[in-house]
Amino acid sequence: MKENVLLAIALMVLSTAVVMQSVGSVVAEGTINIHILEAVESTTAGSVFYVTPNGDDADLGTIDQPWRTIQHAAETMVAGDTVFIRGGVYKEHVSTVSDGNLVDGYIVFSAYPGETPILDGTDVTKIRDACFLVTHSYIKLSGLEICNWEQGIWVEKGGHVEISECEVHDVWYGIGFADGAHDFVLDSVEMHHFTLYGFDASPSGGADCYNGVFNDCISHTGRDPTQNVDGFALGHGTQHDFVFNRCVVYDVFDGFDVSARNTLLNCCTAYNCLNGGYKIWQDNVTLVDCLSYHNEVTNLELDWDGDPGTTTLRNCHFVGSLEFNVWVENSNDHLHMYNCILACGDNLGLAFEQMGTTNYQGDYNVFHNDDSERAIVVGYEDEFSLNQIAAGDWTTYSDQDQHSLVSFDPESELFIDLDNWDLHLREGSIAIDAGTSENAPSFDYDGANRPQGEGYDIGAYEIPEFPPFLILLLLTLSTLLAAIVYRRKIVIQS
Repeated sequence: MKENVLLAIALMVLSTAVVMQSVGSVVAEGTINIHILEAVESTTAGSVFYVTPNGDDADLGTIDQPWRTIQHAAETMVAGDTVFIRGGVYKEHVSTVSDGNLVDGYIVFSAYPGETPILDGTDVTKIRDACFLVTHSYIKLSGLEICNWEQGIWVEKGGHVEISECEVHDVWYGIGFADGAHDFVLDSVEMHHFTLYGFDASPSGGADCYNGVFNDCISHTGRDPTQNVDGFALGHGTQHDFVFNRCVVYDVFDGFDVSARNTLLNCCTAYNCLNGGYKIWQDNVTLVDCLSYHNEVTNLELDWDGDPGTTTLRNCHFVGSLEFNVWVENSNDHLHMYNCILACGDNLGLAFEQMGTTNYQGDYNVFHNDDSERAIVVGYEDEFSLNQIAAGDWTTYSDQDQHSLVSFDPESELFIDLDNWDLHLREGSIAIDAGTSENAPSFDYDGANRPQGEGYDIGAYEIPEFPPFLILLLLTLSTLLAAIVYRRKIVIQS
């Protein structure tokens, strides 16, 4: 409690400083952009070029004499060079021509600060499917909007490719990595209104992809979600080592379709998917602080690919599905589940397709199911109701979930606002302080420290020990204080 009070005081001081600075200094947007450009130019190892829709490729490519096409910039740049692309519409394919490198630096294709270049394929004579084709290494794309193509961005064979602050939409295929692409990063990328996938990494007849990181990416709205449309797909093969941080997917067929071993999903969300939120195929896939809710067939599915694998779930929410909440298709796939909430499944809660539960390890979970008689089902023969779980029958049967709990009313015992899918824990929730600290994450879905109270909360959210309304009150008071201080400062100076 003392730590939270100190935090509140610190927030007061910080917000006061922010308000005073914001009211004390006004900088024109154009000046900000110039400063950004100056900073970039001063730190860029190579040359800096500029492109604008009304430029001329025969010019020098300077800010005063910009080129007209991005492709001309691609054919000119070498390792360490950057091109700033001015806002406007570009009707062209773009292909990389040269590699960057670790010593001289990346080749960078960036939106001019504060502007959005749009690569629009409408009425363009297509020479290939992809708008932006990357076949080289150490390449960066930043701030681009790509629309109305077969394929938005296609990366093959190259390594160390970074895509940030880009939007890809109204395409058949969003962003694809293939044939050995590796060591790539996607930051704050949005993909939407696609026909087959938002993002896909797969061998595509070549080598496996590996070492990919996704931060704060969003994939949503399949143009026909009744088709097999994936939000994020790691295609079949022996691909490996991917990390998803704070990624969101919705309104597609399958949300996260993961067929790559050694994959971590951290603070990710899948909802409103016509089939499943998370479809797991490979070994050593871990979900931490993840949410999966309101998905039609299943919130999480362990699909059988012919080889045994282990999926680990820690501090996750699986809420509201029509058929299966968590579904284990084959007894040779192992499920490890701790500190998770399974609630509001219409039909089956935790479902094992085949007989036997030696492939399951779990404890400190909360079980609820709308069909209270089918909260846990094994081989469609042995079924456990909420009452039986509460009485210890499931623990006797499986030798698991010795400390797990049962909720008979999630609206009063678990969540703040189930009707609107606010799955934060409500005051007095049975999940508060009821989890295990063993291998528990240090932060919750919102980034709050764990634990907040006497123990770790079950699920993706850790309820704050310091009431949110008091924090809001302190912030309001600090803002008023900052305004008073600044006003007095003006009076004294005048």
